[in-house]
Amino acid sequence: MEGPIPPRSKPLSCDALKSVIKSMSFEKRREIHINLPSLRTINSLLPYTVEFVEITPNYSLQINGKLWIFHKKPEQSNPDDVDPNQTTISIVDLDTVKRSPEFHVNKSCDEAYEKLFNVYLKNGSTIQELHLRGVPKFLCEREDPDGLKLNISRIFMSIEIVDEFDSFIRFVNLDNLEYIHLLIVNEDNEGGECFGMLEKPAIINCKSLDLFLIASETPPINYFTGLRNQTLLLYDNNFSVNDLRMLIENWKTSDRPIGTGFCLYSFETDANDMFNSLELQDTFPVEIQCDLTDKPGIGIKMDNNRDLVLYQGQHQIRSGHSPALKMEVIASGLTCIKLYFTTSYY
Repeated sequence: MEGPIPPRSKPLSCDALKSVIKSMSFEKRREIHINLPSLRTINSLLPYTVEFVEITPNYSLQINGKLWIFHKKPEQSNPDDVDPNQTTISIVDLDTVKRSPEFHVNKSCDEAYEKLFNVYLKNGSTIQELHLRGVPKFLCEREDPDGLKLNISRIFMSIEIVDEFDSFIRFVNLDNLEYIHLLIVNEDNEGGECFGMLEKPAIINCKSLDLFLIASETPPINYFTGLRNQTLLLYDNNFSVNDLRMLIENWKTSDRPIGTGFCLYSFETDANDMFNSLELQDTFPVEIQCDLTDKPGIGIKMDNNRDLVLYQGQHQIRSGHSPALKMEVIASGLTCIKLYFTTSYY
């Protein structure tokens, strides 16, 4: 005798369905977009959460392990001519290194790029790590920044986008931005224009700034004293003892809160020689319990509630560790501290 027929499960409510879809990975949601027309509309309304995005100026966009490449379609009658309203697209799976067959759309490259962006990086989307190689034309020209806000945790970029930075950063929810890695290359000493990025409010105030400077000389110290990051990481082979003295003096008399930290590292400068050349006055010893160092730090009183501590240590980079000089604002009265800095990109 057969048992009773189990009741059919109730379908998910609209809100529950939205919650389930939002919790899915980018890859699963892309499958829904392609293979499940019945869910395509509701899926298209919800922001995505992605781990990695790379935006380039040459009409390519990477989202996690997928890379979209756009280029103008040549005329069949004359391959040397192109139709500006015809775009050829291919998709590369970077995990398998396989490329999809090319397909064509009746849009310009700018329009096709914008369409893809609006599908997967819509308002409210969350990006864990963004590599910004350039800013698409449609974003530079967009006039409604309130209609697009992206929750980005970490941004990696170089000075080449300085002219486009303001056009892009207005679309970023700065409250969620934790870290910016900025590469500045000025080996030919082309003037101070490239250092103007250090005067951008989003750079000045981001929680953690990792500044990798390759230049013939260090920019004026006011570029560094004006930064208000909770953590400032600086790679600079030309940062001098005098520069460091001026930075220390600025921090000592500033209102920087407890927990604010600075780390200077270089593959050429001797951190020990720089530390021993400071010759600071009115200091006291501080025991350091971190960074694989057995050398005491030095403390400088800021006010009744804060001290500034400077010490030699190690900074973790991808290839291992680099000798570094570090300083941090700490609560007055501490004689033994443990400090932490984010691993640098390089």
